[in-house]
Amino acid sequence: MSWQAYVDSSLIGSGKVDKAAIFSAAGDSVWAASPGFKVEPAEIKALVEGFKDPSKLQANGIFIEGVKNFSLRCDDRSIYGKKNKEGIVCVKTKQAILVAHYPETVQPGEAAKIVEALADYLIGVGY
Repeated sequence: MSWQAYVDSSLIGSGKVDKAAIFSAAGDSVWAASPGFKVEPAEIKALVEGFKDPSKLQANGIFIEGVKNFSLRCDDRSIYGKKNKEGIVCVKTKQAILVAHYPETVQPGEAAKIVEALADYLIGVGY
């Protein structure tokens, strides 16, 4: 399956995520993204750093597409953020970072389950 197919089928196709992208673990390249989902280089760099040291994300929030999300969870695998009833789920695998946005009609746990399951699969196949 192509990286774009993971975004289109596994994430967007779930109905629990409305925008998503897959980046290299270093954050230096976009492997796939849903149309119109623009995560700025500085934002992905902050995520990469946040997986190593979450203190800045916890203090300043998580910015995706210029929108500040309050941090709900920040550790070396998963970063969750929320703004009002929408939010983001970011999960790091060995070689990739999955970034997904869920709309206000989806419960955070439902979106997290989808993104975390894809991350588990990718880790299981060496990514």
